[in-house]
Amino acid sequence: MKHIVSLIFKVFLLAVAVIACIVFYLYTIGFFAVSPCVGLVASPGGKAYLDVSALETSLAAQGVELLTPQPEESAVEAAGRFLDSGASVLIVLQDSTSVSSALLTEAATAGATVLFVGDSPDDATLNSSANLWYLGSLASYGGELLGQVIAMDYRDGTISDANGDLLLQYYLYQSDPDADESDLASSALAECEHYGVYTARVEYTGEEGAALSFDAQSLDGQTPPEIILCTSVPDAQAALETAASLGWLEGEQPVRIYAAADTPEEADALVAAGAQAVAHFDPVAMGETAAQMALNALDHRFPGLDTGLTADEAGRFTLPYGLSE
Repeated sequence: MKHIVSLIFKVFLLAVAVIACIVFYLYTIGFFAVSPCVGLVASPGGKAYLDVSALETSLAAQGVELLTPQPEESAVEAAGRFLDSGASVLIVLQDSTSVSSALLTEAATAGATVLFVGDSPDDATLNSSANLWYLGSLASYGGELLGQVIAMDYRDGTISDANGDLLLQYYLYQSDPDADESDLASSALAECEHYGVYTARVEYTGEEGAALSFDAQSLDGQTPPEIILCTSVPDAQAALETAASLGWLEGEQPVRIYAAADTPEEADALVAAGAQAVAHFDPVAMGETAAQMALNALDHRFPGLDTGLTADEAGRFTLPYGLSE
C-alpha cells in the first residue's frame, strides 16, 4: 500500500513539474501577455489629419491592434476605455490647440504616451510631461515649398515676365480661405522674396472700383496675371477652368497656376489638368509615421527613431509637404 501511495505521489510530482514547464514556456513566448494596442482618439470636428487605414495597417504588421472610438463617444470616454483595455499609447487628433485636462490626467495616471496630431498644443502643455509629443505638417511649410518652386520657375523663364517690370504679377484666388490657407499663401509669397523674386498683386475691379468676380465673363478683356496662386483644390479647379476659357493657358506667355492640395492624388490630378506645381499634405505618410512613433513608444524608445524627423524643444515633429509637378 505504501508503495502505491509513493508511486502516485511521484506521478503527481512529475505531472506538476511538466505543467510548470509548460506554463513557464508559454510565459516566455508571451502567451499570457496582453496584446499590445494603441488608442485613436477622434477629433471633435471629425477631421482625419491622417489616413486611418495606413495607421492601422502599419501597426497590424507589427502585431499591434488599433482601438478606435465608438459613435457619440467623447474624447475622454474613448481615452478611458482604451487605457482600461491596455493601451499604453494614445494618438489624439486635435482640432484646436486646447487639450482636455481630464484626458491628460487619465493618460498620466496610466503612464501612457500621448501623440497629438492636427493642431499642436502649446509649449506649456507639451513640456508638462515627457510622455506628450506632437506630429503634424505646417501649412506654412507647404507655402515655403511652393514659393521656392515659383521663384525658380520665374528665374529660369518658365514664368514669363510679361510686362518686363521684373515683378512677379500674381493673382491670389481664394474663395473661402481658412487660417491654414492664408498662412500657406503668405509663406509662398514671402519665400519668393527670400529668393529675390519680388511680387505685385493683381486685382481686377470694375468701373466703380468693385472687385470683379473670378469668372470668364467678368474677366474677359482683362490683362492676365503671370501666375494664379490657389490654396485649395476647388479653387485651383475653378482657376484652371476660368483661365482656359479666357485663353490664358495658351500662347508664348501662358499663365502658370500654382496650388495646394490635401492629398498626393489630388495634387497629381491638378497637375494633369494643367497646374504647374501643387504642394500637398500627405495623410498616408502621416498615418505611417504616427504608427512608427507609436511602435517606438510601445518599445520604450524615443518616438522619433526611424522616422527621419527631429523634434523641436517642446517635442513637435513636423512632416514636410510633398510636391507634384
